[in-house]
Amino acid sequence: MKSLRNFIIGVSACLAVLLVLNMTFLGTAIAFFREGRMAYGLTVGSLPVGGMTREEAEREIRRAAETALAGDALVLSLPSEGRTFSFRAPEIGLTADLDKTLDDAHRVGRDGSLPQQIFEVLRCAIQGQNLAPRTTLDDAKFSAALAGVKKAIDREPKNSYISFTPTGVAHHPGTSGRRLDDVALAEKVTPQLLALHLPCREALEPEEVPAEIEPEDIRSIDGMLSTCTTYYQPYTGRGDNIEIATAALNDCLVRPGEELSFNTRVGSRVASKGYSDAPVIVNGKVEQDIGGGVCQVSSTLYNAVLLAGLTPTARTAHFYPSAYIDAGLDATVADGQIDFAFRNTLPHAILLRTGAAEGALTVSIYGCRSDLPGEYDMEPVIIGPPPTVDVYRVLYQGDTVVSREYLYTDEYDVPPPPEDEKKPATAEKPSAGQETAPTAPAPAQPENQQPEPVKPTKPEKPQTEKPANPEPAPTKPPAKKQEKRA
Repeated sequence: MKSLRNFIIGVSACLAVLLVLNMTFLGTAIAFFREGRMAYGLTVGSLPVGGMTREEAEREIRRAAETALAGDALVLSLPSEGRTFSFRAPEIGLTADLDKTLDDAHRVGRDGSLPQQIFEVLRCAIQGQNLAPRTTLDDAKFSAALAGVKKAIDREPKNSYISFTPTGVAHHPGTSGRRLDDVALAEKVTPQLLALHLPCREALEPEEVPAEIEPEDIRSIDGMLSTCTTYYQPYTGRGDNIEIATAALNDCLVRPGEELSFNTRVGSRVASKGYSDAPVIVNGKVEQDIGGGVCQVSSTLYNAVLLAGLTPTARTAHFYPSAYIDAGLDATVADGQIDFAFRNTLPHAILLRTGAAEGALTVSIYGCRSDLPGEYDMEPVIIGPPPTVDVYRVLYQGDTVVSREYLYTDEYDVPPPPEDEKKPATAEKPSAGQETAPTAPAPAQPENQQPEPVKPTKPEKPQTEKPANPEPAPTKPPAKKQEKRA
């Protein structure tokens, strides 16, 4: 009997609780429908509005929004420098549509059928529901504000560089740069701004951008390995093309084992980069095309590469001999078709210094002079018409010929195109211990760098007796002809 009595008491208690809950929920529903109140358990942003009338909710929502928008809306800081960038809502185009926000809040529990409405009201009372305020960001203003921050923070890296002093080569360390990802920043702060969680505070962490040339890259450079100068007609479309391409090669570092592609480094020869139409050779015919003359830059570089003891990995001759360089020593290039490339096979890094002005184009290669076993010279030997040339690279130690390396045989067509170059090339090797720049106009150098001194005239190398019929390497056939451009 006692157990039955306890059971009846327990059931009665449960029924009483259910009755109270039902009456509470019923009262909540009646108040919601009859008095037009907001659903219980409802919040807008961080503001609780459940049980408020429309007028009360409007007053509270407006007050909260005006308070939030009155001060700084976005505060960005750069802790490493103690800098802060603050923006008010109008400066980033942040606005709130309070009427639509109020409509959204009042609609909760009033959509759908009556059973659906009752269920929604009870669910909101039990679980709660949060509505985001209706806000907008003006894309143009917001992007402009972040772009201004990015401009103030971004810093381009500065390469380490060398300069020339009376006693040798001076080394100058560079600095790293930094870059702010304003797109990622916008994605991170936008949700907080739109939810009016203001002020939105964010610490900036710009990405470090290392310099292309670090101090250790140039530490071994103690002098010039080779230099080559060719000449062109300035103040013409062809001359402008030469100067643009030459500038793209300046201060290019090639580490040991790395390969440099001319086309990759210089890039496409297009009008948007300033290139002009000038004479080119296409399938043996002289035509006008954009970028004409750039082959003189690749040919000048090619000669400097050979004289520095480096290894060409891609090289093609022209259809015709060029007036600016000896036959057999040219290297043609064409966008997407023909490239010139070489590999740094020396133990240490090399640095290109290039410049073209007033009709003189100079390419110099700097590195560790002890990497070279001696001094190189080029020996093109014409072996018969139409111009057919055997090309040798000769290594000297002092006045002694150490080796005579056969490179290739070039066969050219005739007649050559009209000459528009100023005068023939001069390519030379610096004498032992020499650390000065070429006689051509000095390439542009970093700020505060001393100009390179003028190179003294190199004494002529003693003439060595060459055989009447130089021995071509029987195992190497003549180079195949293919489409070429001037």
